[in-house]
Formats: sequence, structure tokens, C-alpha cells
Amino acid sequence: MKNALNDADALGSTADIFLSSVFLNFKDIREEICSLDKRRIWAVEIERPELDTRKGVPHFVIVDALVEQIRNSKVFICVLRDHYGSSVFADTESVSFFETEIYQAALYHNNAHFFLMEPFKPSPRLEALLNLVRTVRPGIIPERAQPKKEVFDGIKRVLVDTRNTRRRPWAISLRKLVSELAFRRGDPKPDIEFFDKVFSPVSDKPDKDHVRVLLDGLAGETGMEKRLTRMWVALRELSAAPYDQPEFAEYLPLWDQALGAWSSAAAWYGLHGHLYAGRLSAVNSMLKIRGFMDWSRAEHDADNYIQGTKGARASEYFSVAKLCTTQSERDKYLSLALKNVDEAMAAIAGDPSGFLSIHGHIRLEQGALADARADFERMKSLRIKCGDAGGIGEALADLGLVEAKLGNLREARRLFRQGMEMQEAAGRIPFAIMAQKRLAKAYLRSGHPILALNELCAAYDKAQEHQIFGQITPLMESAHELACRLGIWRRRE
Repeated sequence: MKNALNDADALGSTADIFLSSVFLNFKDIREEICSLDKRRIWAVEIERPELDTRKGVPHFVIVDALVEQIRNSKVFICVLRDHYGSSVFADTESVSFFETEIYQAALYHNNAHFFLMEPFKPSPRLEALLNLVRTVRPGIIPERAQPKKEVFDGIKRVLVDTRNTRRRPWAISLRKLVSELAFRRGDPKPDIEFFDKVFSPVSDKPDKDHVRVLLDGLAGETGMEKRLTRMWVALRELSAAPYDQPEFAEYLPLWDQALGAWSSAAAWYGLHGHLYAGRLSAVNSMLKIRGFMDWSRAEHDADNYIQGTKGARASEYFSVAKLCTTQSERDKYLSLALKNVDEAMAAIAGDPSGFLSIHGHIRLEQGALADARADFERMKSLRIKCGDAGGIGEALADLGLVEAKLGNLREARRLFRQGMEMQEAAGRIPFAIMAQKRLAKAYLRSGHPILALNELCAAYDKAQEHQIFGQITPLMESAHELACRLGIWRRRE
């Protein structure tokens, strides 16, 4: 199918504003808004065959196209009145296309503007969604509705104010937004739970078939944005059966799987520190869910298991520590991380190699190189024993960090490259990108700037392709852009 987002005729190179609203009973007003600046405003219209379900286009292809267009816009405008929108599961009651647009903007967009237009009589489902958005991102939804003229005047001001605004790269915009959300309200509460436990159902009862379709659809999907979007729909379906209410115990395994998938994708997407929708809140909810679950007949894989433990919480504290601007704050989070991973290792009966990796990284950050090496060596031995090639590659890349700290750059480069290649062959793309960035840094320290730039650009392209925005730093973004402009690197199509 032709991708609407690559269709220059459909979008136009100047369409930098995404207009969101339900189509039903709103078409005339949508057209009026678009006419304010036809070159800049992009809105889904029923005449777009590449986004029309009547033409047989799969619903989640449409969702992915909408989400990608929002990410590529520098401004998001949403006009709300009464309707919730049509479901992504056709005629059944489920999350709407409209909600997936609002979710993307409310959680991640750095320049989102919401307007309530009179007569504002939201349906119960729309009201529930707005309550959730107000929790996840306080202040973004206005307190009162406005007449049509005032809404249009507000949109015109946005158009004027943003006309000369530079389109900020998504990875950098997301990093800035998440930092603001996390730190302007102080330290995240240690016991914070997902969505702050604001359960806003979209139906009377979760549709298990819908949730399983979404979970099964993650198999082989390496795009983190797509994984998050599907899990948003699954978790919103499950919100009709809150996990902290005993009468809904049958849904706990689905909650556990969906939050595990969200937790992993959120980490790679760059949501460390995002207060109510990041990894910390998801892991805390999973810890509570697992306390309620009956594990006597449960089956779980290692990846899902690791996400819902204190080890995962330790990993998140470690990631937040690296974002802290002062040493005292960094030390506090590293101590929290060490405490949680020690408790996780004391409780686990199976393979502790995932926890050893977390423990080793914390000790490395604290300057205890010998302890870090011992953790990584033990981790490697365990993964060799179970024949986990990708896991062995991760251990080798971790050992390379110790060698780099000691100044053994030749050995560090060897370990980074071998680890990167093993992880890429095993399909562990996020870890392979991380190893390739380390290799680039080792080349730079060794006096090989062109080799370093080549590895960094290759890592950047992979991160963009798989939506692993958490691995893209401002320096990496700038280096890649410079290399493309100088002709040193050709941007991947």
C-alpha cells in the first residue's frame, strides 16, 4: 500500500500542522480551519483513499500513518466538541482513531494545543478520555469551552506564533518534553502507578479477543512507536477491568503482558522519567499485579518476566540517574537502583543474568570497575551455558565498557563490534544500536574520527528506522546531520 506520509502530493512539504478532530458532524468546521492556511494544516479527510477503510486499508495501517504524521508535525491542534470518534476495531466499541491521535500528542508532543468548542457536550467516552489526559499531562486541556470565533482566533494565534518556528527533530523534542514532565514536578513518587490508576474505560467490559490480537501483533514488530500505540489500545480496553479490583482477576495476565510490552517499548522510545506513562509507573503496576496473580499454572518468558520485577525498577532508576544534572541527585537514584536490583537477585530462583547486567552497570557508574567486570563475566558464562547468542553479545559489549574505562581501547573496540554483530544477528536491534554507539565513542577516543562518525551515523539510521528514539542524543543528531550535509554519510531512505 502506498504510504500517505511519503506522498508529497498528499501532504505537501509545508504541511507542518496536524489538525485533529472527529469527522462526524464536523466536516464544515474542519474545512474552515484548514482554509486558514491550506499549505500548513494537514487533516485526514474522507477523500484520502490511502487512509480510507472503505478501500480495504487495515485499520492499524491508518493508525500508524496518523501517529507518524503527528510525530513529523511541529504543531498539533485538536478541536473537541461532542463525539469520541469511530473505533479502530470497526463496528465494535473500542478505542477510536481520534483517541490514538490525542494519545500521541498528549503524551509525547512538545507543541500541542487543545480547544473545546461550544456547544461542548462530550460523550461519556470522550469525557473519560479527557480525565485521563488531564492526569497524564496536567494543564493541556482547557477548563472551559469557547465560542467558535474564539477558537478560530486561538488557532490563528498558533499559526502566527509558529510560522517561523523550526521543526525540532522528534528525538530531541521528546527528550526535552519528558525531562520537563519528570523534573518540574519534583522526584517521581517511588510507588507511582500507571496512569496514576485513573481507569477511564472505553467500554463496559474488556474484549479479550481484541487484547490478544494486539498482543499477538507484537510478534516480530521492532518499531517501538507501533508497539506503544498497540499497547495503548490494549491497556485502554483493559481499563474497564481495573487490576486492583478482585472481581476482575481473570484479566490480570492480560494486564501483565500488556504492561510488560509497554514497559520495554517505553524504555527504548525514550520515556525514562515520564511520570505517569513511563517505565517506572508501568513496572510498579506490574509488581502490584503480580502480587495479585495466581502463578500456579502461569507461563511466562524471560523478557516478560524481567519487565515486572524490582530489577526492571532498578534499571529505570539507573536510567533516570543518567539524566540527573547534579551528582547528589545521580547518587540518590543509583542507590535506589542498587537496592532494588539486590532485592531482585536475592528473590530470583532462575537465571539471574539480566539482573547481573543491571547490577554491573550500576557498579560501573559508581566507579567499582572490578565489581562490574565480575558481574559481566558471570552474566556471559550464564548466557553461554544456555546458548543465548544475543545475550552473549550483550555481555561482550558490557565487558567492552570496562576495558574502555581502563583505557584498553583496542580490546574495547573488539568487544563492542563482536557484541554488536551478535546482537544484530539475533534480532536484538536496540542493544545492537547501543553497542554500535559505544564502538563509535571508542573509535573517537582512539583518534579515528571518520570511523567513529560512520558507526554513529549507522546507529542513528537504525534508531530512526526502528523508532528507538531513546538512543538518539542531541550530539548524535547534530553529528548525523553534519555528516549528511558534508556528503560523508548518505541518509537512509
